[in-house]
Amino acid sequence: MVIRKAIQTTLLAALFLALCPVQPEAAAYPKPKAIPDRPELTFEPGALRIIQSPDDGQWYWYMTYEISNYTGEDRIWAPTFTLFTDRGEVVESGRGVKRAQVNEIMEYLGDDMLEAQHEIIGDLYQGEGNVRSGLVVWPAQRTDVNELVLFVSGISGESTVVKHPVSGEETILQKTLMREYLVSGNATGLGDDPVELHSDMDRSPRWIYR
Repeated sequence: MVIRKAIQTTLLAALFLALCPVQPEAAAYPKPKAIPDRPELTFEPGALRIIQSPDDGQWYWYMTYEISNYTGEDRIWAPTFTLFTDRGEVVESGRGVKRAQVNEIMEYLGDDMLEAQHEIIGDLYQGEGNVRSGLVVWPAQRTDVNELVLFVSGISGESTVVKHPVSGEETILQKTLMREYLVSGNATGLGDDPVELHSDMDRSPRWIYR
């Protein structure tokens, strides 16, 4: 699959391994621990959908989520949401999205508790009474896509340091949630239907270093 190859290439490049001749045992990139060393934030993603702006006629991917803190200490919530498509796009949430389009989606959803991405960044206090709801928006530069992959970082504080096999230069990789989606048919014809999780992939939470 095109997007699978793109992701693999990105991961290898992040580790400086794609361009360097190394031994097979050194080429395997690290994986997050099966059991975290410390409590992590609780992230509950909503469905991924697409919508057309009545203002500018452009299409946008969007997703709502809930984030809560049961770690035993107050934390900072400063996430990044990156969307890969099988058309070669790598889109950071919010980039190329005007406030007017965010307001349109928030008004359409009608949820007064929703916070835009730049608004929700900050202290995340403990307990059920401090659960926050966020909205994430990406420009859909192309709608003729079949596969999408979402990467979410900021949920976990776990990280790892890898070294370039030749120069020894260190790079820090963050534990990141990965979700894979499959678009059935034309994305613009979905209406309010969500983009489904990829049927050929494990639908349980998948974590990588990125």
